[in-house]
Amino acid sequence: MAGAEKHLLDLLPELKKHDIDCQLLCISSPKATTSIKEYCDQMSKKGIKTTLLIAKSKLSFLSAAKQISVYLKSNQIHIVHSHLFNADLITVLVKKIYIQTLTILSTKHGYEEKYLLQTGLGNRKIRYNAYYFISRWIIKQIDHNLAVSRAISDLYYHLKFDKRRIKYVHHGIAIPSINGKVKPLKGNPKILMVGRFMQIKGHIYLIQALPELIKKFPELKLILAGDGPIKDNLMAIANSLNVLDHIEFAGFTSPQLYTSQCQLMVLPSLFESFGLVYIESFALKIPVVAFDTQAANEIIEHNKTGILVEKEDVQALVEKIIYLLESPEERKRLAENAYQRFKTYYNVERMGRETIEWYRSVLKPDEE
Repeated sequence: MAGAEKHLLDLLPELKKHDIDCQLLCISSPKATTSIKEYCDQMSKKGIKTTLLIAKSKLSFLSAAKQISVYLKSNQIHIVHSHLFNADLITVLVKKIYIQTLTILSTKHGYEEKYLLQTGLGNRKIRYNAYYFISRWIIKQIDHNLAVSRAISDLYYHLKFDKRRIKYVHHGIAIPSINGKVKPLKGNPKILMVGRFMQIKGHIYLIQALPELIKKFPELKLILAGDGPIKDNLMAIANSLNVLDHIEFAGFTSPQLYTSQCQLMVLPSLFESFGLVYIESFALKIPVVAFDTQAANEIIEHNKTGILVEKEDVQALVEKIIYLLESPEERKRLAENAYQRFKTYYNVERMGRETIEWYRSVLKPDEE
């Protein structure tokens, strides 16, 4: 369950509190049905009417569009709010082929992973590939677009998808609950990193920092929560640096199972569309060290709600981690400031209120 799914899990129940009739329609390929059904069950428990449609494959856009059009007509739904590339494309097909009067709203959670990595590494040259041209066509067919961050709004403006910057509404979350059994962790001190094992998340920089950190803290343990395609490569690098024994690969799990036992959350991502784990850390009162990149520097106020380090600077990362591990009062100050920022801004109530205000600003009175 990634950012968009977590976003809806918090947003839709909040909208329902304000008498907005929300229904969630999920589309799944046959292979992903079990995990998507579990997600739908979570949403249903929160009081949201949820329907799961099964497509023949990931590329069954036309058949999915037909199924959705039948659902919309039978439920007399005239407005669809889509999330992520495939949902945007399918919803546009519904409007083009079946329901020309449909109003489409869309939230932009990101863009092509390869381009985000390229951007994070400092190359902002536009990739004029199929993904780009399809995305540009889709965005022009959608009635109203919204971004999850200033970083994504700026990115879409840079890509020339719109002459104006898209409005953005930041995520808000509830305090994460503990789902699972808290396992006692070995090591002293303990550092946590949460994220898919993808190049853009920057695991390599933290692993490269470990030899020097271990010299200072011989019993240090790094917990990596997540999984992904570069796991084997990361393990090989850790082994070559003789630090593999200091790393626990925890797999996909809830950060809150570990935060109470860890001294720091380190997030050296090269680019984030938003980065829910930043504000989850705020809510869980664990101090954060992150690279000074989009959208980390949009969320974290340096030296107040966290520490920002120059991107790709392993030595600076080492120095800041050591400084905070040796400074419990500073960790406490940062964590408390971040928690107050979560309570006053990165909360579900504010996100719901701003989303409703956006709906009212773009929809005609007879559409609300």
